[in-house]
Amino acid sequence: MKKLCLLLIFSCLFLLGGGCSPKKESVLADDSIETGQGTLLPAEVIDLTNWKVTLPIDTDQDGRADEIKQPQLATYRHATYFDTSSTNDYVKFRAHCGGVTTPNSSYPRTELREMKNNGRDQASWSTTSGTHTMTMRQRVLKLPTNRPHVITAQIHDASALIVAFRLEDTRLYVQRQGESKVLVDANYTLGTWYNLKIEAQGGRIKVWYNDDLVVDWEKSATGCYFKAGCYTQSNTSYDAPDAYAEVCIKNLKVEHK
Repeated sequence: MKKLCLLLIFSCLFLLGGGCSPKKESVLADDSIETGQGTLLPAEVIDLTNWKVTLPIDTDQDGRADEIKQPQLATYRHATYFDTSSTNDYVKFRAHCGGVTTPNSSYPRTELREMKNNGRDQASWSTTSGTHTMTMRQRVLKLPTNRPHVITAQIHDASALIVAFRLEDTRLYVQRQGESKVLVDANYTLGTWYNLKIEAQGGRIKVWYNDDLVVDWEKSATGCYFKAGCYTQSNTSYDAPDAYAEVCIKNLKVEHK
């Protein structure tokens, strides 16, 4: 009788716990999630000479999201939103759903915007002239719960997003202006590193994911520039103010030929 009771208890526990598929969490419960601060600055881990960063905060209370430009960016870090890993080999970008937004968006971001002339001027180029390439290694560590979407890289033109690399729950897409999204990975696992390359040349935009060409799209645009970081695609209409997305980037490089 005692053995029968133990068997029944074990069976109930199995059905309630281990026998059921656990609910997927938006954060990996392993050592790929690290919260320490590196000894190096972000500008010492990736070359930020020709970038500025937009943050989801308004420290000077001017009603606008903070922007950190050169030369301040060369020595800037923010422990919550823009900092290096404890291993000193990548930069962490975080944006919470209740964060301050830029004028033309309802979503918060910690995101780099391409500049030129040592960060003094805004970059602006055409997809039909020259070859413009951005490469990096990146991963997504965290997503908001209710709307688990984030954009990690973009080409933007003078007025709108042209192409973006985005994660929606487990699905990685290339988003294209005025066109359907292209699914590049249906089963992405948070914390997984991947290689990303975006190139504009000859009136075409190409995207490589883990060295595989996944998009080759005819598109003419001017006033273009690259963006990279964590552009959380959720806000307090969907998620709690302190919910957030987090993206890690290393080996970021931009070339214009």
